[in-house]
Amino acid sequence: MSPARRKKLPPKAPGNFRTVFVEELLAFWSFLLSNWLYVLPGLALVALLIYVVRPVPPKTVTIATGQYHSTADVIGHRYHEFFKRHGVDLQLVQSKGAEENISLLAEGKVDAVFSQGGLQLPDNASHFVSLGSVVYQPLWLFHYQTDNVDPDLNRFLAGKKVSINIHGSSTRAMVGPLLEAQGIDLNLPNLINMGTVDSLNALKERKIDAMFLVGAMASKNVQEIAQLPGIQMYNFTLAAAYAKRFQYLDPVLLSAGTFNLHPITPKNDVNMIATTLDILTTERMHPALQLLFMEATDDFERKRVSYFAPGKFPAYIDTRIPESDVARRYFKEGSPFLWGYVPYWAASLFDEVWFYLLAIGAVAIPLIGFLPSYRKTHAVLSIESCYDELRLIENEVLYLHEQHHAMSPELLKRIDRLKDKVRALWVPTGNRGAYYDLRAAINIVREDIVHHLNEERSHA
Repeated sequence: MSPARRKKLPPKAPGNFRTVFVEELLAFWSFLLSNWLYVLPGLALVALLIYVVRPVPPKTVTIATGQYHSTADVIGHRYHEFFKRHGVDLQLVQSKGAEENISLLAEGKVDAVFSQGGLQLPDNASHFVSLGSVVYQPLWLFHYQTDNVDPDLNRFLAGKKVSINIHGSSTRAMVGPLLEAQGIDLNLPNLINMGTVDSLNALKERKIDAMFLVGAMASKNVQEIAQLPGIQMYNFTLAAAYAKRFQYLDPVLLSAGTFNLHPITPKNDVNMIATTLDILTTERMHPALQLLFMEATDDFERKRVSYFAPGKFPAYIDTRIPESDVARRYFKEGSPFLWGYVPYWAASLFDEVWFYLLAIGAVAIPLIGFLPSYRKTHAVLSIESCYDELRLIENEVLYLHEQHHAMSPELLKRIDRLKDKVRALWVPTGNRGAYYDLRAAINIVREDIVHHLNEERSHA
């Protein structure tokens, strides 16, 4: 290759790179020490601005859950314990279900809610944001019929007393559109509006023939009903068709033996349809609290047994509601860098501003290097302070000598202490001449003191 075409190699890094780097840090520290009178008010101003722009998150937050022992109620208590470990009181507000939760959030009566995928939103929900989905919630149809279970839901329900839960509940919100799509009138006398706990008791006592229930495997209601003697779970043969008609639904499969291996419960695989349990809040919620919800969801997912779509959650599924900036960053990058090492609010703050701090540092630190006497100010002041102390000792030596007074041995101790103090000084490149001049001056004064002391001993 000709010299003209040879590429110019980049300059090599200095061999003493570590020394230069350490010296630069020491220079910056010295700069802070010598300018603390300006640095402290500046830091206080920055802290005040941070507090005004983004105050410390509140210690109490409310979330609407659902009916007693429902999925949202059970998971809400787990979230409560997680928040408690981080010094936040998560207050659980029981409700009829997801529909009522949405109303509570829209009216500003709670800070967050457990919602349901596909739920119809009110007109005043434009400020809602999603913190993602937590878990699948299948639709269960519990019944006692063992033989000749009709795969046609219309014929199966005909003539049976069936609970479809109450208005405002998660179950009613999901069952209603499905039954209407099949031409079933929700006002039929055999379709009963009854809350979950009342329905469960009525099913136990055989006062009703069947009940619909939306709930995840974490729901205590689902677990209790599934263990009832003789209880059966309806196999939704049209699960795939339902999912195509209703985009917020997914077909899921409940494996035989999921609840019990002996006796096998259920006896066969059960086709089901499921929606998601979502967490919604508003743009007003503090970002640090949003992060705490995200971490609580991740903690719940890691500690539970996933029966449907393992590893799917937490996830952003119901795209009708925009995900919050915190959720978007969490789904993309995971937990903040400082999570687990500092308080949650500090980890959240650093996660949002680290890039800006890095950018500011990349510009500010080189600029500080060009400031007059940036590297030398502290060293110069330290050396001058030592010179002042040395001058005091020297003046005392001169005074004692001129007045023909005895030279005090304490002066020798003072000069030795000053000598040790000077040795401990950090001196940057460019100030070393002044440093060694100071040491030479100390030695001169020390020699004078020693000389006078020796003279006094010889005349004694």
